[in-house]
This record gives sequence, C-alpha cells and structure tokens, in this order.
Amino acid sequence: MGIEDAVRSLETQGLSVKRPRKGVFIIKGLADHFGLDAKADFRALDANYPKRSGAEPIQWGQPQWVQGDHVALQYRGNALKRRKMWFQRGDPLFQGFTKYYYTGWQKRVLPATANVEDVPSLDHFTCSVNGWLAGHDVMTTNHFIVTAYDTEKDSIGMHSDKAKSIYDDSIILVVKLGEAGRPFKLTEGETTLYEDVVPPGAAVLMTMEANLATKHGVPALDAPTGLSGSIVLRSIHERVGWNELDRILQADERKRKRRATVDEPPPNKKRALEREDAAVPPEWCEESEEEP
Repeated sequence: MGIEDAVRSLETQGLSVKRPRKGVFIIKGLADHFGLDAKADFRALDANYPKRSGAEPIQWGQPQWVQGDHVALQYRGNALKRRKMWFQRGDPLFQGFTKYYYTGWQKRVLPATANVEDVPSLDHFTCSVNGWLAGHDVMTTNHFIVTAYDTEKDSIGMHSDKAKSIYDDSIILVVKLGEAGRPFKLTEGETTLYEDVVPPGAAVLMTMEANLATKHGVPALDAPTGLSGSIVLRSIHERVGWNELDRILQADERKRKRRATVDEPPPNKKRALEREDAAVPPEWCEESEEEP
C-alpha cells in the first residue's frame, strides 16, 4: 500500500500516467475521474464568487477570490501575477484556520480561508480524492488552494513548497483547471525533468520528498491563452483559532497605525539613521527570488 499502489490503481482503470522521477506522477483525466469538471466548475468559481482587490475587506471564512494586487496577498509590496481562493476541511469558526506557510505569506490573508463544504463541487471532488488516498493508506488532505491565471503573462516562478506547516507524509496534488492548459516545468538541480503543457483535468502528484528535491513552476507565455488555473491539495498541521487570529490582526493594525502617525525624525537623528543604513553590507539587503 502507498502512493505508488494508489497511482497504479488509477492506471488499471485506464488513466494515463507519466513518471518524470521517483515520487512524481503526471496523471491525465484525474479531475473527471473524481467528479470535477475542470472547465465548467472552474468557470462557476470564477463567475459566482466575489473578487477582493486593493484594500477591500476580506470576508472572514467565506469563499472569495483575493486578487494579486490585494494588500494581503502582495509579495514584498508587489502584486502577484495570479489570484487565489483558500479552502480547508472544517469550519474555521469552530476549528480554527488551517495555516499553510509559504515565502511571503501574510497573516492578514488567513481569514480568506473558507470551509470547502461551502462549494459543493470542490467538496465532492476533495472527498472523492481523500477516499481514494485513504483506501491505499495514504494521508488524506485538508487544505486546498485554487489559483487563477487570467492572462498568458500570469505565472508562478520556480519553487519548492515550504515544509514548515505541511505533514511529512503529505502528498501535493496539483489539478489543472480552466479553458486552456499551461506549461508545467519541473527541475532537479540543473536538470529539467519535465516541461510540457498539462491539459485541464490532468494532475501533477508529488510526495513531499520529491517536492523538496525539485522545483516546479508555471512560466509566463508570449501567445495569448484562455483563463487557466489549478487546485492544489495538501495536508497541513498548523491551525490558528478564529478569536486568536482576530487578536493578532487587531494588534498588527494598531502597530501599523502607530507607525503611520510617527513624525519624521529630527535632522540629526535622520542623518544618524542614514549612516546606519549605509553601514549595512549590500548582501544583507538582497531579496529572495522565491514566490509563494
């Protein structure tokens, strides 16, 4: 039993599988096999839920899109070239918010996480996938991120998923959605293991061991393409209670307001601060190229 046996069970049912390396599987037709219409259900997600941008309030625990330019999603002050929805198994009001940590993650985006049961198509799909995993003694998933790429320029850079809040035995299942496929690139060191269009409904399945040994991404394109995206399933062990998160965010907001109202330092203090900045070695100021 295990993930290899689980994948072989799909092959015996007629699904096509490629194996770029140990622990990585490209599986065609997985969405349809588990009851998700990769095109129609994604169109419904796009059309039926609000889109929050800029500094618009996030509705706690409700299904919603958070745009790449939203202050809670920006990465070091820059808009992301994609938008997202977050879901978890269980009501965050009673069970807390499931927290998946990644580079650039902000606490104030956590309230956007909703109970997956609030979206029947995703609830049915994730339950079906978990039933398949459990039947092969593979850890089931409890956290789901939907990503939309609106244009060919939307993308995500090469990265490995951070292990900080992911169970060691978790799988990472990326199911492609939308009207058009996008290239998916997988590398290990200097070697490109896979670089090809993954069509809507197909999936990339990785073990945590394979994820940490490789990097993956969705590069930008030159030619126009239709709306595309994905849903990623993971098993996350960190949670933050609803009331605890409310206290944390209120404290952060008070700090931001205090910083915004602080008078500019007097000239002599300002010159001293400038001298301190000039003494910082340049390499301390370099920013990582990693993206969430």
